[in-house]
Amino acid sequence: MDRKKISVRLSDEQVSAQRDHLMHGGLLLPIADPPPPMSDVVLSIETSGGTAEVEARVVHHMPDGAVGISFDDVESAKDRLGPVLRPGAARNEGGNLQQRIGRMSTDEKREMALTGDRIERMAMMRDTNKLMHVYVLRNPSLSSDEVRLMAGMRNLNPDALQKIAASPEWTRDQRIVVAVVSNPKTPPQVATRLLEKLPPAALRRLVKTPDVPPAIVRAARRRMLR
Repeated sequence: MDRKKISVRLSDEQVSAQRDHLMHGGLLLPIADPPPPMSDVVLSIETSGGTAEVEARVVHHMPDGAVGISFDDVESAKDRLGPVLRPGAARNEGGNLQQRIGRMSTDEKREMALTGDRIERMAMMRDTNKLMHVYVLRNPSLSSDEVRLMAGMRNLNPDALQKIAASPEWTRDQRIVVAVVSNPKTPPQVATRLLEKLPPAALRRLVKTPDVPPAIVRAARRRMLR
């Protein structure tokens, strides 16, 4: 299936914020009329430093109009977008954080996941030690928007996905439920059980969403026929 192309023009002030997001593996972009969550797209970003394109995925729509973007190949995305997101203070701060995390013991990382601020939580979501994903979910400052972002990450620890799916609070948010059931890392029995939380309109959108696991599409269609 062809990917829809999305073009975004960023001011120098917006570039500074996006450098932080890219350092932690995603972007939060102002996109007019964005495609639905979990859509694969070709993202074109234009700045004063030039233009770059990269394959990406729409993860969620924020209440303030921003659109969460993730990448299957984060390092490739950084290589492509880095030249147009010019180096500056924000990148240096992100680099210092990554260097600090690289020197941390497992216990220190766990503490950061449990108590860190938003930037530190985002770093722990991307940590190679996937046990940290579960600890981030126990951080009392975690927002529902962050949970939705995590639920759409293809590299998320399946235990974290099951923890999200088991939460009555988080699964009241239809967007989180859609992200969980659409994620191929979610165990099929967990995803199928969550379908009962989606109304018919959401199920119809789900079966048309690219990359939803075939077994979940079939289960959603069966539920629509009831």
